[in-house]
Amino acid sequence: MDSMTYRARAERRRESRYDAKVDATLNWDGISQPVTIRNISMYGALLTGTWLPAVGEWVTLITAGLEVCGTVIWDGPDRCGLLFSHPVNPLAIIAEAGVHKMDLPPVILHGTGPSSYA
Repeated sequence: MDSMTYRARAERRRESRYDAKVDATLNWDGISQPVTIRNISMYGALLTGTWLPAVGEWVTLITAGLEVCGTVIWDGPDRCGLLFSHPVNPLAIIAEAGVHKMDLPPVILHGTGPSSYA
């Protein structure tokens, strides 16, 4: 039996990719779909979603702090890769998405004795 060795493809990207979990909207050809940015770099992003455009489609990606056009350069069953039309600041996009207003119920303090609250 022949043995085979598999090696990971060498990373050839010039710019770092950053892991993310940012909700966004992807628009193309009159269609608007919710997507999640799973990783992002200065020049592109990996998106996941249930219904995504085909390779070669011109799209607009919109999220808090970002609206950028790009081209789908690869696709899979529930994901696709975008090449942006111009560079973006990936850290600013991740930071902007991390700032959320939390909807928490108000805290009510009840006096249980002098200077004691529960």
